[in-house]
Order: sequence, then C-alpha cells, then structure tokens
Amino acid sequence: MRLFAAIVPPRAVLDELIDVVRSVHEPATAPTPRRGILSRLGSGGGTHVARRPAATRDSDELVIPSLERLYLPITHFGNVTLGDSVQLADALRADVAGWRRPEVHFSGGAALEWPGDESVWAKLDGDLDDLTAIGRGVPLVVQRLGFFVDRRKFRPWLSVGTITPGTTAPYLESLVAALDGFHGRSWTVEAVSLMKWLPEGHSPDDFEELERMPLALG
Repeated sequence: MRLFAAIVPPRAVLDELIDVVRSVHEPATAPTPRRGILSRLGSGGGTHVARRPAATRDSDELVIPSLERLYLPITHFGNVTLGDSVQLADALRADVAGWRRPEVHFSGGAALEWPGDESVWAKLDGDLDDLTAIGRGVPLVVQRLGFFVDRRKFRPWLSVGTITPGTTAPYLESLVAALDGFHGRSWTVEAVSLMKWLPEGHSPDDFEELERMPLALG
C-alpha cells in the first residue's frame, strides 16, 4: 500500500478559504501580471496549456478539489507492506503524541512556484516553528525505521486548485492577490493523519484516512 502523512484543516476553515478562491473571476481589465507568474505561464499572459488535463472544474481557469480532498501534505512513504505499515504507524503515533499543537491561520498565496508545479497555494501563518517541527519530524521518525521517505522540503502550504488549459496570467494574478489579502480564522493543528492512496481502479487522487494521530495536549 502507498502511504503518506498529512494535516487536515477543519471543515469550517476550508469552507472559508475556498469561498475566497471561488470569489475570484478573471478581471475584464487587469494590471500587468507580476513577472514571476507571467514568465511561468509564458506567452505574455496568454493561455497556458497544462500538461495534466482537468477532469472537472469550477471554471475555465482553475480545477478546485472537493473539500474532502484538501489537506496539507507532510511526506510520502512509498509502498509498504501491511506489517511495515503497522510498525510505521506505531512509531509515528508515539512521537506525534509529544509534539506541540500549533495555532495557525491561512494568509497569503502563491502559484506555479517551481518547474512542473501546476498548483495555486494558500499559505499558512502563525506558529510556523511548531508546524515546521511537525513537517520535519515525521520524515525523521520513518527514516529511523529504514523506510523510504520523500525528501522534498516541507512547506506550510495547501493546494487550493490546479491550472487548466484555459488559465490566464491575469486570473492567477487576481487569485494570488486575493489570497495575499486574506486573513483566515485561527485554528489549532490537533493531529497528524496517516493516509493511504486507493488501489488501481480508483481515481489517481483518491485516498482514505487510516488514522488521525493526536498531538500533545499540553
């Protein structure tokens, strides 16, 4: 089975965040996009052709996941056997129980931040030191067991959508500006979730939560 670890924000927090995303429409007249977004889209703010086709979309500009698919990724563990998954969960549960609970909120945005990135991101702010400690701690626990760990750097960001063949630079500029101006409600990270990607026959993005591991209470 293919496992990964994530943080799942409260439903009310996600509702508020996605309302901001859905409120943005391509402006009839837009300012010149920031050079970063413009250069990543290419062609001077025209239409970008995404490599991954969109299955469903809220508009021609962005594919927005359902709330059930929104999470803050920590790390991927690759394929593990059932026995190894039990060992992994036991070790992770023990360490997670000793980590502090950060208080955070969504504020800030980003888009197409590295080669191959097709996401628009909502950034977290608040107790980022404690949040980063979780993001760094989970891979260390699993590495001690000798399992594969995704070595990409943890980012306190959540993907709120992916671009489509019709995404334009002016729309991305407006969306990132809206996220930059947003200050969401504060919430406490209470647990780390152990997730499993569903097997062949399901959508490539389908997963289930195996366990929600509580962080320290005090």
